[in-house]
Amino acid sequence: MIKAVLFDFDETLQDRTEAFEHYMDTFFNTFRPELTKEEREICKEDMRVTGKGGYVNRVEWCKLLCDMWGWKDAPPAEELANHYDVTFGDHNVIFKNSKPLLKELKKRGYIVGVVTNGPSYLQNHKMDTSGLREFCDIVVVSGDVGVHKPDPELFRYAAKQLNLKPEECIYVGDHPINDIKGSLDAGMKAIRMNYGWFKDQDLRPDVPVIEDIIDVLEYV
Repeated sequence: MIKAVLFDFDETLQDRTEAFEHYMDTFFNTFRPELTKEEREICKEDMRVTGKGGYVNRVEWCKLLCDMWGWKDAPPAEELANHYDVTFGDHNVIFKNSKPLLKELKKRGYIVGVVTNGPSYLQNHKMDTSGLREFCDIVVVSGDVGVHKPDPELFRYAAKQLNLKPEECIYVGDHPINDIKGSLDAGMKAIRMNYGWFKDQDLRPDVPVIEDIIDVLEYV
């Protein structure tokens, strides 16, 4: 019997794609205010394509962007990467049904939590500004634990913290490997949120697929 419903954060509870659009405006206002509207749009597209939905080494990504743009007087890549980690959480775009879903799950008696990859400050800041932490019994950030999805140990760690067996948990996420394979390998059930960078990629016939987070209620 399922006792806990656990979630990824980006592209599952929040529209990370849209949040990134807002972040880019802050980035250019801070570091490249001299760009024309047309130049800014070209640079934004570079960030979208090379950013790969956030699945990059951010320092190397910033170095790449500086080279692409011929940005001679750019701050160090480490400074630019840190700006992302510290500031991105100010731009959350939470799906409209995320809060209603978590509230309904709690009402039905489920344990609710988030298990997310990323640096401690970045992901905890997102949770703190999201308005969702109050509905969570647990928030597990890989940067706090030192284990990262898709390692099944991160999922098992979350279950252990809740005094549950992995098979008593269901995990909802968008990434076919980090979220779906990782949680299944840990012994959990899984639901695929089909959204964002990995939309329609590597869907599995044995895992339910949803495109609106509220549809989790059909499977618990």
